[in-house]
Amino acid sequence: MKKLYLPFLIAFAIFFTGCGNEEEAATVIKSSSDFKELKKQTNKTYTLMTTKNEKIVLTVENDILTSQDLKDKVVLINFWATWCPPCIKEMPTLTKLQDKYKDDFVIIGVLYEKNKDLKELEAFMNKYKMNFPVTISEEENFRMAKNFDDVKKIPESFLYGKDGKFLEKYVGLINEESLETHIKNSLK
Repeated sequence: MKKLYLPFLIAFAIFFTGCGNEEEAATVIKSSSDFKELKKQTNKTYTLMTTKNEKIVLTVENDILTSQDLKDKVVLINFWATWCPPCIKEMPTLTKLQDKYKDDFVIIGVLYEKNKDLKELEAFMNKYKMNFPVTISEEENFRMAKNFDDVKKIPESFLYGKDGKFLEKYVGLINEESLETHIKNSLK
């Protein structure tokens, strides 16, 4: 009987004492670079800084965009770069629609470019009369692109209705007629 009792007692002690205290386990998890990367990837809230040093905070989860900054607006999130010919080609369409629907529609230009000189970017924006915010938070922009269906081809844009629900994904040049139809329908 004593032989059966001893292994049971040892197993019981190991099970309830574990491999250290909770504080040690938490420290190991918190300091793990893999955990930090996983936490970053699962975080669906983005804090974006614009060329005008303004902050845009938005969350996209389950195809719904929420943001105090963008509340009650149709939102187009446009991933683009200054070196991209199709991106340049669609700028007149974007600025035209931004101007036409300025009270109910906003474009967030997410710069998909590393180490871009701010003065060069501002010159580009002036040349193409860009009338919408452009985000320059490099790390956050690329994290957002990764989480947004792993953006690799630009321009790539995601349209959300006034209610925050995902409406359309555009890969390549945006079709002006399609985008305007979505804007009008979302505003009804």
